Amino acid sequence: MQSFGPLDEGPLQGLVGSRIEIYEGQHRTSAQSTAGGLYARRGPKLDPNRLRLQDYVSFAKGSGQVRGLSPMRFREPEPEKRHGSHLGAGPPHSPKLKEVPKARELERRLYTFSMFGMPRLPPEDRQHWEIGKGSDSDLTIEMSWKELVPGHKEMSRELCHQQEALWELLTTELTYIKKLKIMTDLLAAGLLNLQRVGLLTEVSVETLFGNVPSLIRAHWRFWEEVLGPTLRKTRASGQPLDPVSLQDGFLAFSQRFQPYVQYCLRVKQTMAYAREQQDNNPLFRAFVQWCEKHKRSGSQMLGDLLIKPHQRITKYPLLLQAVLKKTPEAQTRQALNAMITAVESFLKHINKQVRQGEDQESLVAATQRIGPYEVLEPSSEEMEKNLRPFSNLDLMSPMLGVAPEHTRQLLLEGPVRVKEGREGKLDVYLFLFSDVLLVTKPQRKADKAKVIRPPFMLEKLVCRPLRDPNSFLAIYLTDFQCVSSALIVHCPSATDRARWLDKTQQAQDF
Repeated sequence: MQSFGPLDEGPLQGLVGSRIEIYEGQHRTSAQSTAGGLYARRGPKLDPNRLRLQDYVSFAKGSGQVRGLSPMRFREPEPEKRHGSHLGAGPPHSPKLKEVPKARELERRLYTFSMFGMPRLPPEDRQHWEIGKGSDSDLTIEMSWKELVPGHKEMSRELCHQQEALWELLTTELTYIKKLKIMTDLLAAGLLNLQRVGLLTEVSVETLFGNVPSLIRAHWRFWEEVLGPTLRKTRASGQPLDPVSLQDGFLAFSQRFQPYVQYCLRVKQTMAYAREQQDNNPLFRAFVQWCEKHKRSGSQMLGDLLIKPHQRITKYPLLLQAVLKKTPEAQTRQALNAMITAVESFLKHINKQVRQGEDQESLVAATQRIGPYEVLEPSSEEMEKNLRPFSNLDLMSPMLGVAPEHTRQLLLEGPVRVKEGREGKLDVYLFLFSDVLLVTKPQRKADKAKVIRPPFMLEKLVCRPLRDPNSFLAIYLTDFQCVSSALIVHCPSATDRARWLDKTQQAQDF
């Protein structure tokens, strides 16, 4: 019988490779990379020979002597540790030496964890971080479905392939639960125990792993209520695994796995926070290296673990499609198609939420670059005082005439020269948003640009190309469809003019 408790496992393998839909880019990196997996670490490069798993003892409790084991075996090579191990070299009175006591205490604590096991968390932390404590032995499964089906030799080739695909769905689910529990039982528990003695208190465990327990509980229930009963039925009857028995569970996929919305919304910030801590916090970097080499981690890098939920949730449609491909019965195919539709609908919902979150972040970044609203020159202090309450441009306010979930987006920006009336040309900087065009003037002594013309709402803006291939006319209309103002916009090139006209038209068509 194959156990999915504390045993080590290699990289995830199967009929279907992991897919990332929500986040572009390849997140999985080699554990042998100098960059430290997902992150480009700036610390000293460790000797790969010192990263072997056997350099550590397990979490086995006991006081027996361990040959060849000494505290903090992951220290840097000799030339690096003269003034405090991984803290780097420095003069005798370097401020870095103030961290040496903490570094030594960290060494001692981690050595104790290796020798005698991880202390259990206090009651106030157990409720959140401990899931299924002591029941890892329940996460066991046979090496092959053939052990459960005595008549597998008489089954058709296609049905055998269907059973292989279903078996991968079951085994990878248990493997994934085990990988999630590395984050809670090893990394989070280790940090919380260290923080109880005043170490690494500056690291936020909630920021790194706060939503992971919710994911584990969701998958635990999914196993107990959906996948587990199907496996137990086959164990009892000796009949092949039945895909139809999974239908009710997968049709409720979005309700079961709601915690993934929050996790996927925060994963970019989480990984950036972990990267920052590893780059700038030597003690945290040492702790992570200890965890990554511990036997419970299965050589998983921190970055790999943080991206696992994203990879798993997007893999379910592929796993189900692999079963569908080898299923000839019409009724079973209909059930599988319904399951795939339910899962893909939830993934689209996550994608939509993530896009909205990213659009909101981009809008916040753009508004921080736009400063004062100075479209008029007051003729007196009294006039200026009365205009002041109406001289604030709030780009974070909802767009008019569209659903609330649509967020204002920055579509295009760039320097141009404008000419209004008989005045000379003026160097300005344009911001084209989903619903408005802003004319701003960069400020020499500030990072923000001030708005120097009233906003041009796109629904009232008409743009016409001029004979000059680099220029176009921007006409702003009133509610009576009469001209309110007009600007001749001179772009740096004909290509730039085409880009401004195209982007403006696309925004208006939307």
